[in-house]
Formats: sequence, structure tokens, C-alpha cells
Amino acid sequence: MRSPVYIAALLVAVLLDSSFLQVLSIGSARPWVFPVMLAFVCFNASKSAAWWGALGMGVLYDLVSPVAGAAGTTIVVIGPNTMGCLLAAAAAIPLRGVVFKRNPVAVGVLAGALLLIHQVGWFAGWTIRGWLGDPVPWTVGQVGGAMLASFWASCATAVLGIPVSFLLDRIEGWWGFPPIGSVARRV
Repeated sequence: MRSPVYIAALLVAVLLDSSFLQVLSIGSARPWVFPVMLAFVCFNASKSAAWWGALGMGVLYDLVSPVAGAAGTTIVVIGPNTMGCLLAAAAAIPLRGVVFKRNPVAVGVLAGALLLIHQVGWFAGWTIRGWLGDPVPWTVGQVGGAMLASFWASCATAVLGIPVSFLLDRIEGWWGFPPIGSVARRV
């Protein structure tokens, strides 16, 4: 996988996720681009490149997602999104042999599932930090609502993932993935 192409696509995904896609939200259903890109990379790149890509994606999303801290401060915490992206990659990489990688519907639906898995890791990361005494970005009564919002966001991401996957599939040659049937692509 070509790193400059991945970094450019990741920056575009961050830009879309942090600004433009908020306009497409319906209630608590807010679509995301990063799970689609994570699914695309995990299905096409070598295993080590997929793991490094998930790690880089998680760290970048942690850096651009500050949360409210104590006394009105804003803090950046490296960990929750990173943990979520690595957990989603751990679920996606074994599925490479059974998913039609060139089917945008399959990649879109799996991107929605990867967002749910990512959110499990995100909640786990924040819960562990909460046990250590750090502030968490929700109160006790909001956890169920936040999980329901994650479900609706994964549904919206699956719908958005179909055209995004179609576009990513069209520029697959730019990414420099190993050819089908090579040792790097076998599961």
C-alpha cells in the first residue's frame, strides 16, 4: 500500500467526518467515512499494512476528537479511537477471504458493522479511563442513548458506504495494493 495515497485519503476522510457529514445526520444517525476506508484497506492491503493503517487512523481520530475535561478544559486522549479502530481491524482482516471486495454493497454493510465494533472499543477505552479516575464524555444515564446513537450511525454509515466504496474501488490502482493471489493477499 502506498503511504502517501493512504495519508491523503485519511486526511480527506477526517475533513469529511469532522465537517461536511454532520449535515447529513438525521437525528442521531450520523454517517462516517472512516469505517468505509478502514474496511477498504483491511480487505485489500497486506495484513501488516492493514494493522498499521488502522493504528494510524485511530491515533489521528483521537487527535482530532478532543473531549470536555474538568473545569471547562478540552483534552485530547490517545486511546479510545485507536482501540476501536484496532478492534474493527481485528474483525475485518479474518473476513477478507469470504467477502466480495469489489461489491460496494458488501463493503458498505461491513463498514456499518465495523463502526459498531469500533464503538465497542471506543466505549471500552473510555470506561477504562473512567475507572482510573479520568472524566468520561458521558454521564451514567447517557450510556444507553449513546449506544443507540452508535447503532443508528452504523446504519447511516452502511448506506453512505455503498457510494464511497464504489468510488474507492475506482481508484484502487492508486493505492498500490498487492495483486490478487499474491502471498500478501492470502488469509
